[in-house]
Amino acid sequence: MKLIADSGGTKTQWCGVTSSSRSGIITTIGLNPNFVPDSTITSVVSNQVLPGLKGNNVTEVWFYGAGCANEATGMRVRNAIEAALPGSAINVSSDLTGAARGLLGRGSGFVCMIGTGSNSGYYDGESITKNVPPLGFILGDEGSGAFMGKRLLADFLRGIMPSGLAEEFRQRYGAEKDDVVSHVYAGVFPSRFIAGFVEFINQYLQNGYCRDLVTSSFEEFVERNLKLYGTGGTTEIAVSGSVAWYFREILEEVFRRNGYVVSVLARDPIEGLIRFHQTSN
Repeated sequence: MKLIADSGGTKTQWCGVTSSSRSGIITTIGLNPNFVPDSTITSVVSNQVLPGLKGNNVTEVWFYGAGCANEATGMRVRNAIEAALPGSAINVSSDLTGAARGLLGRGSGFVCMIGTGSNSGYYDGESITKNVPPLGFILGDEGSGAFMGKRLLADFLRGIMPSGLAEEFRQRYGAEKDDVVSHVYAGVFPSRFIAGFVEFINQYLQNGYCRDLVTSSFEEFVERNLKLYGTGGTTEIAVSGSVAWYFREILEEVFRRNGYVVSVLARDPIEGLIRFHQTSN
C-alpha cells in the first residue's frame, strides 16, 4: 500500500491507496517541520494514521508538505516518518509539487496555492521548475489567509476597520491588543492563528471593507508573484487552497483582469493525488 499525505499550514490529509482500492481520508494537524517537532510527526503517523489503515502494510509513503521544499527539512520529515514506518520507501516533496500533481497530473502548466499561506510555480509534468519564493507570512504569502488576517487585525487594532464591523469583531473575539500581539509574536503557530480570522472575512464578505480586503490581497498575489514569471497573453493557472476556494469568484475576477484564467480550482489536491499515485508504478 502507498500512503499519500497532503500537509498544509493547518491540516494534513492522509490516504492509503493500492492500484484498485483506497482507505478513507484521515485528517490530522498540519506538519510543517518549521513549526512542528520531529517527534510530533512520528507520533501522528504511529498513533493517528496507521490505526486508520487497519493493519494494511505500507510499502511507500508520498508526503507533500508545507516547509518541505529544501533538502534539510525534507530529510527531517523523511526520518520522522521512517521512525514510525521502518522499511518503507519514504518520499518527501513540497506541498506545491503535491498541488501540481493533484491538479495537473502529468500535464504541465502554472500552479498556485492560496490557503493559510500562498505559493506559485511552473510544473513541467514531473517537478516544479520555476518558483517565485513565497517568503512566509511575515515577508510574503500575499493573498493567503495569513496575509488577509494580518491586515484585518492591524486595521482593527488601529481603528481603521469601519466602526460597525469593528464592534461585531470585538464582540466575537474580544481581541485586546496585548493578547493579539502576544499570540502573533510569541505563539506556537502564529500564521495559523492569524489565518483563522478568514472565517470572519468570509461571513461579512458583502461588507465593502471585507470585499476590498480580499480583492486587494489577491491583487498583491498577482503583482508580487504571478507577474514575475513574465508570461504574455492569457495564461492558465491551476489553483488549490481553501482561501482560493472560499473567495473563488473574487479570485477569478482579479485573475481575469490581469490576463490569467483559472483552468482548474480545488479546495485541496488530495483526490487528484490519489488518482495520480494509483496509476503510477
